[in-house]
Amino acid sequence: MNALTSPTSNDSFAARFSAPLPRDLRKHAEGMSWTHFTQQFAAASGPIRLGSWDSSTARGGRTSFAATFGIGDSIHSATATTYGPIDALTSMLYDAGLHLEIISFHQQTVHSAEHRDRTATFVLAEFDGRQRWSMAIESGATDSSIRAIIGAANMLHG
Repeated sequence: MNALTSPTSNDSFAARFSAPLPRDLRKHAEGMSWTHFTQQFAAASGPIRLGSWDSSTARGGRTSFAATFGIGDSIHSATATTYGPIDALTSMLYDAGLHLEIISFHQQTVHSAEHRDRTATFVLAEFDGRQRWSMAIESGATDSSIRAIIGAANMLHG
């Protein structure tokens, strides 16, 4: 059995999308309404705000990423050349003094009346011994990943 198993009746995400939460997140979300679940795990605000995100092909199979962040009252520009957007984003956050470690990462395609063919990303991140789950639902896997990681950083550094 993998980390995504059949939905349970106490899982508001499963009830909404007919897809289960990751097992480790499910125990934290059991019995929550959808509203409470999104308030707890879908960090839409905080001190870290993504302004822009761009990528371009680099040498050696890598990609160059550029981002602009609002952190508190300051605007930060960052770049990273890596093999993927998650590595780039965590590197950029680290360079800005916002350290976090991704402990668990899950993605799945979800469908509902208001979310057709979107990607749900679930991230368990840790900083200074504290762990938080974050979720984002976006139209693409990269956007969903970025939003979930920024959400986790906001929860851990907010």
